Amino acid sequence: MKKIIKNLINTLKRFRLATTFNILGLSVAFAAFIIILMQVNYERNFDRCYSTSDKVFRVTLPNNGEFSIILSRPFIEDVIHSSPHIKAGTILNPYIGKIYFSVNKEDGKNGFRHQFMTCSPSITDVFDFIVIEGEKDCLKKPESVIIPQSLARTLFGEESAVGKSLHCEEPIWSKDRLDFVIGAVYKDVPENTQIKNVIFTAIDDNYDMSNWYSSNYLCYLLLDDKSSVQTVCENFNTNFDFSKINVEGYNDIKESMALTPLTDIYFLNETQDGNITKSGNEEITKLIVAIAILIIAIAAINFMNFNASLAPLRIRSINTQKVLGCPTSLLRMTLFVETIAITSLSFILGIFYVWIIHQTGELSFIEADLSLSGNLPLVVLCAGISLVIGCLVSIYPVLYMTSFPAVMVLKSNFGLSPSGRKLRTILIGFQFVISIGLIMSASFVWLQNKYIRDFSLGFDKEQIAIVELNSDLYKKHHKEYISRLEKSPEIEGVAFSYQKLGAQDHYATTGAKYNEEMISFFMLPVSWNFFEVLGIPILEGKEPTEDDNREDRNTFFFNKHAQQKYNIEAGTSLESFKTKPNLIIGIVDNVKITSLRSGDDNIGFIMSQSYPLPVSYIRLQAGSDPVAATNHIREVVASIDPSYPFKIEFYDTVFNQLYHKEENLRQMITAFCILAIVISIVGVFGLVIFETNSKRKEIGIRKVHGATISEILVMLNQSYIRITLICFAIATPLVYYGIFKWLERFAYKTPIYWWVFVLSGLLILLLTVIIVTVQSWKAARANPVDSVKNE
Repeated sequence: MKKIIKNLINTLKRFRLATTFNILGLSVAFAAFIIILMQVNYERNFDRCYSTSDKVFRVTLPNNGEFSIILSRPFIEDVIHSSPHIKAGTILNPYIGKIYFSVNKEDGKNGFRHQFMTCSPSITDVFDFIVIEGEKDCLKKPESVIIPQSLARTLFGEESAVGKSLHCEEPIWSKDRLDFVIGAVYKDVPENTQIKNVIFTAIDDNYDMSNWYSSNYLCYLLLDDKSSVQTVCENFNTNFDFSKINVEGYNDIKESMALTPLTDIYFLNETQDGNITKSGNEEITKLIVAIAILIIAIAAINFMNFNASLAPLRIRSINTQKVLGCPTSLLRMTLFVETIAITSLSFILGIFYVWIIHQTGELSFIEADLSLSGNLPLVVLCAGISLVIGCLVSIYPVLYMTSFPAVMVLKSNFGLSPSGRKLRTILIGFQFVISIGLIMSASFVWLQNKYIRDFSLGFDKEQIAIVELNSDLYKKHHKEYISRLEKSPEIEGVAFSYQKLGAQDHYATTGAKYNEEMISFFMLPVSWNFFEVLGIPILEGKEPTEDDNREDRNTFFFNKHAQQKYNIEAGTSLESFKTKPNLIIGIVDNVKITSLRSGDDNIGFIMSQSYPLPVSYIRLQAGSDPVAATNHIREVVASIDPSYPFKIEFYDTVFNQLYHKEENLRQMITAFCILAIVISIVGVFGLVIFETNSKRKEIGIRKVHGATISEILVMLNQSYIRITLICFAIATPLVYYGIFKWLERFAYKTPIYWWVFVLSGLLILLLTVIIVTVQSWKAARANPVDSVKNE
């Protein structure tokens, strides 16, 4: 063993450059591999954090279109009480959003906004929340709320939160109460679950209890056993009268209730904005796993190529030891231990890189927890994989370097065997296919993201500052708010809406009768000057005035797409919509208020005093100072309510949130693309070392016969150019198919440009030629007499 360790140290000292490249390449590849597996593990374990996870199901109506998971309250209550196999069930209202609360402290009122949901008291049983303090069933008391541990610490520090009061500064949808008592504190749930760390309280007992046509709620059930799913569904579908949920005017569709396992929801890819459900794409996750495997494969190939490149320098030494009586088995063991040692050191360095990245939080596109302690089983698994890789990559170099007869090596020269050359060509070709493919993929992901950013949404999003108030502030102070804002020369106008335009995939959806036909559309309450401030063209009808924002009438503008679909005309009315007259006074141009993942939207903009409009849009003057404008906005809001926590957003921030999944994918593929290119180029470097070392005699003879340096460089480059072109031909159709399938997720997408494929291939070709030329330059300039003599 002493001899083996001594040989290892000598080898590391003698071949510093090759060893350094090997360790750096493998360590970075291991770090990338570990990080990717952490992200995949995060997604694969979505909603598995509860002890009840495998017995929790979401209620759906599969044939109910856009309302398949958003249900009416009476329907949900009937489902919950339909079977003895249902141990508990809960309703959830996901549309409330952030609510403005205050707590009284010694230094005065402390205001904060936090996500809020109304639910059934049994939610703590369905999801088996871990209660840190307080009573688990406290939500049976209408004044009680439960809050996450993180919020309790923010508000009260180390003090007990139970029994403390919270005052709501605005009305709450589905809860007729403003003062609450904290009944329990629950342990924060992880990010990879559908449930969010929000404030929960029980929905009012009678709220919407008889309203079959208002679908605003999710429903989750806890069954006695997961095998009871079919029994529960069959029993309900047999006994329930589905005519209760049929809206007059809709086609009579055969409906049935179904249950979706909680642990399956994430990969159903229902929405990407995360407002109703958190979603992921299983195909993308598989792609990420493939990238992780390919990066490790590229690094392992480099390791073999580097070791093979040193063969001409090491075989003479190895065979000298054979002549002196050293057994081949011991030589192979020495080389094997050397490989395992380098692989193990690389893995340890990779773990260190992951630790550094976790401490700095640099990889914003990774959602998973990157702590080593939180992923210990995964780290152990990766350690085992690294040992297996070390064993596999050692086989070829060890057998190759110990396979030559001692006498042949000592008495004559030796070169590349045809089989060895073929294997190395295949391996480097594999690296090139991956690198070219990743460059192409990263380019198209970037182009799609750019297409999304540059897409005309039908409104002028530039120079718009967005401030979310709350309904109470809007109701009491919106006129003062507008007046004080418009005193600044930096501000041109202020408009309002109920929900933020262009920030999510779903909006409040409603139905109404028009020309004896039921129509469905996103309904967005707006202020009378909304179109003017947002720059939305009115195509038909009259310009809205302040008089159109009335108490006794609902005034509608529909977008062009809804007009074309339902033959809507300005000057007509909607029927059976609430109890007020509903006059359609105009048609506006198409506006894209959802993400480009979905197609054209039917939108009804409604002007009415019945709706609060907490989202304000502040149009800045062209050429204004944005810093001065935002400072003025802060002063105005603070003067109206000093405790109100607000933020000023612009549309670049809104789109970052809306398309964060696509942006994360772009950053991830780009990062690993660069990594794969670097590792592949290092692999080419190792192979060129091998080629030039083994062809020194051939190069010398060619120079003796008059070959110039440029001719020798062309000769050495030819094979790599040929390999690159073949790899380009293989990668192009594979990437085209993959990108075509990925773009199918978008209703609006970038064209698949031919020049992206060409430029990607040219980039790898250029890098390869540069590396081969630079590394071959020394061999091409060497004295041919010395080259022939040394051989």
